[in-house]
Amino acid sequence: MTTAIIPNDSKRDFILGGNAIVTFKSLKTNKHYTYKIKKAKNIDIYFVSVLFNADSKQYQYIGCINSKKQFISTKNSKVSINAISFRAFNWSWNNLNADEMEIWHEGRCGRCGRSLTDPESIRLGFGPICKNIH
Repeated sequence: MTTAIIPNDSKRDFILGGNAIVTFKSLKTNKHYTYKIKKAKNIDIYFVSVLFNADSKQYQYIGCINSKKQFISTKNSKVSINAISFRAFNWSWNNLNADEMEIWHEGRCGRCGRSLTDPESIRLGFGPICKNIH
């Protein structure tokens, strides 16, 4: 699997691509968390889940990015707002271009989920067709 650091000018677009799996890595602590962000059908809301079992690739819903592009907890959130994974996503979302963090994708298009093979597509996190869809 190809992984790549997402450049600053593509981070927000990738995360809001509609079908993104992204890893936030702290350069201060070297800790990382992987999240799946999926766009809701027909509304401008994105559901955020955290990977809690890497072996079985199980994710747990933690909150959503609402239509105002704010990350919030909801009544269906499976983790507390005090959980490290919730706080890490919240901080990362609000500080996308912070120097103390890297954002990685796993080699799949942030919009359609297909494997990326072209070097420019890997760099951006979107395939050649999906990069032009807004």
